[in-house]
Amino acid sequence: MSNTCKLLIITDTYVGVPGGSERHLYNFLSGLSSKFEATALQLIPTGNPMLKDGEFRGKTNVTLSSHPMAQILSLNYFVLLYKLVRFIRTNKIDLVISYHEKSDITNFIIKKCFGKGIISISSKRDLGFKLTGLLRKIIKYITPKFDAITAPSNSIKHWLVVDFKLDKEKIFVIKNGVDLASYPSVTDKEIQLLKNRLDMASYSKIMTSVGCLKPIKGHQYLLKAFSTFKAQSVEDWCLVLIGDGELRPELQCQAHRLGIQDHVLFLGYQKNVPEWLLVSDLMVSATLSEGLSNALIEGCAAGCPIIATNVGGNPEIITNGYNGLLVEPENSEEISEALLMLDGSNGLFSSMASNSRIKAITEFTNFSMVDSLEALYSDYTKKL
Repeated sequence: MSNTCKLLIITDTYVGVPGGSERHLYNFLSGLSSKFEATALQLIPTGNPMLKDGEFRGKTNVTLSSHPMAQILSLNYFVLLYKLVRFIRTNKIDLVISYHEKSDITNFIIKKCFGKGIISISSKRDLGFKLTGLLRKIIKYITPKFDAITAPSNSIKHWLVVDFKLDKEKIFVIKNGVDLASYPSVTDKEIQLLKNRLDMASYSKIMTSVGCLKPIKGHQYLLKAFSTFKAQSVEDWCLVLIGDGELRPELQCQAHRLGIQDHVLFLGYQKNVPEWLLVSDLMVSATLSEGLSNALIEGCAAGCPIIATNVGGNPEIITNGYNGLLVEPENSEEISEALLMLDGSNGLFSSMASNSRIKAITEFTNFSMVDSLEALYSDYTKKL
């Protein structure tokens, strides 16, 4: 083994924004030290919508590569396996790290080919809401075969121990990190300038939700709650939805039915999420399942009070009454009540905003995440 630790990272999606694992990988690779060389292989069928293959952001030790993959058990997949085996041998890869199901299966097959000559690590990003039928059986079978598992939250670790019967000593909780430099402290004047640039009325109060427009994210409950809240609030609130997905047309129709279409912005994917969060007075998430939300961590970094559902890793980011409020999932009434509670208390708003920023600084820095992952990978590489 050379002094440089060589990583092959395989992901079902891609490196970039706006999704959780996409942002996690982007942050990790951005902070990766020169002690490591990493190749990130992206299997998303449509290709990376944000970044081109090749050198990543001027870092000579990080390379992005794509192999669009719609499904396994295809000629395309076996071509991929052949290329990966050759790549690993030629480049003397030390660790293979996989994100999501196709990548985990690929990592498992690679481990079978190389045995003890390579370390295999699976990064579990959610609570398995996509796992059903045969896929669930396959993932339950192969997961214990990895040398180690990383997870961003204790809720995922608990799920793996209880449901997958995994040895807890093989599971390492390493929380997601955020680049605090992207979320500087801003003055009221700077917020007004940002609002002008974003075409927002200076007097508007903004609540923002970041996430794909899919059923699992619970936007239908959020819209209903916002409608109830808007009818009772004396402030001029605007709900900003950042993200896209198959539910967008249905959610836009719902906003019209509720009569709130003029107060809800469907922005789709945005590259300037930090700017939107910095001008936001409040962040809200109605998700039905969550591993550890990068979006909520970014909300903390921006100093937003946060209302979020009490699911998965959300309570590890939101301390109820400290930097936000936790509500039950699929409960529009609780969300609207939480909104009204914060709307009527400037003191609570202010203290929660400060506490969110403190939470990000003390628990969710990108430096801490990268340092912890590098230490883990180095430790396991020494076992080769």
